[in-house]
Amino acid sequence: MKSDRSRRMEKTDPILSVQISVYALDGDIKPAVHTYLDALDATGIDRDTGTMATVVWGPADAVWNALRQAYETVAAKHPVIVNTTLCNAAPLPARAAGRR
Repeated sequence: MKSDRSRRMEKTDPILSVQISVYALDGDIKPAVHTYLDALDATGIDRDTGTMATVVWGPADAVWNALRQAYETVAAKHPVIVNTTLCNAAPLPARAAGRR
């Protein structure tokens, strides 16, 4: 029998959830972040943006493609660090789950 914890954190493959933070190395934060978010939006991926990070989720192929395209777009215009945390077992963000 599965423990309570293993039931809550079932793998969601092929769905991935990714938390993303963008850091502008030249201190010009807002344009770099907006460039990244606009590029994500152009891919059609679902996202939920907070004050410190953005979460995207979806089928693995779509998520990887969106991350690549957004990174290539922002990196062509700004010196940045894009920090990502990937999970194949995270619950969907509240907006995606209809809780907000």
